[in-house]
Amino acid sequence: MPAATEGLIAAASGEEIRASWSARRRLTVFVLLGIAAYALAMVATMPAGVAFSNRPWRTGIAGTVWNGKVGIAGGSKVEWNWAPLRSLTSLAFAADWKATGPDTDMGGRGLVRFGRTVLDQVSGSAHASLLDALQPNLPFTCDLVMQTEFERIAIGGSGQMIDGKLTTDPGVCTPKSGGAAVPVPALLLTAEKIGTETRIRITPAAQRRQTLVDATLSDDGALSLRLTADGARLLPFIGLPAGVAIAGQL
Repeated sequence: MPAATEGLIAAASGEEIRASWSARRRLTVFVLLGIAAYALAMVATMPAGVAFSNRPWRTGIAGTVWNGKVGIAGGSKVEWNWAPLRSLTSLAFAADWKATGPDTDMGGRGLVRFGRTVLDQVSGSAHASLLDALQPNLPFTCDLVMQTEFERIAIGGSGQMIDGKLTTDPGVCTPKSGGAAVPVPALLLTAEKIGTETRIRITPAAQRRQTLVDATLSDDGALSLRLTADGARLLPFIGLPAGVAIAGQL
């Protein structure tokens, strides 16, 4: 066979091989796109109940993981909407959230990643019944309204901190173990990050030099809390003797 003819046959075979590989690559891309679209559809329609397991404080849940709402005992609800751009830039689940209900109108931004939760720009009013959902192990319940203004709350992992303040209207608090309701004056909680610790103080709103509770939160989540003599007198429902410090972990 002439060399020219052999060259033509070889060239034709090469073209067929390249065309075959090109077709396979296109097929692979289409298959991968189909799988990705299916996975995205599954995730996008994932019910919100996947993220919030059943708890005594939960009265109902609706929507999806991306855009949903959960009811809270006492009549409040928390709604959230996925923030895709912040999620991409932070490599985490980011959302804008809002809590509404009786004496409650509060919102902010949230970020969840590998056991760490960060809340930014938290502001608004909230009834103290929300504390039962956030910290169900508290030894008391309160009937009062809180005004919140926190720049950042970071819990879980390293770099845990709280920066902001909370004020309350006068109200009453009752020990869960039983006993009479205790009148509580308007209070002020301030939290400030200093070095590797967050310093937390609770004082009467009208007497800010009178410390009732003094606490520190370390970067690793270690929490130390001390009730002063004034705190034991005004806040007996906390259930701690004056001057005794307790340590825990957030």
